[in-house]
Amino acid sequence: MIYPICFLLLFIFSLAERVRRKRGKGAGKKELPVEPRPSPISEALGELLAVAGGIYLALLMAVSFLGLEIPDRIRLGSLLLEPLAALSVVLALLQPWLARLWFRCW
Repeated sequence: MIYPICFLLLFIFSLAERVRRKRGKGAGKKELPVEPRPSPISEALGELLAVAGGIYLALLMAVSFLGLEIPDRIRLGSLLLEPLAALSVVLALLQPWLARLWFRCW
């Protein structure tokens, strides 16, 4: 029961951080858009899925290249997940804070 709640909280905070970063980039613009624009939440969700997909493909290629044996499914509480997909989603959810930490340190 704790895993879905932790995942949901991490998901919400990650989307909020992505929306905050998007709003910070265009804060000086006060003109009306000519065409309909997607909302900051839809852009953040699309970015989250794109990052998770890229991480998943990179992990899949690395596992295939190295010939690693990984289990088909792992159990987290009552959930059965594919390990590479679960890892890629978790890394994508953590990515906004890791990027902020990276830019602060360097």
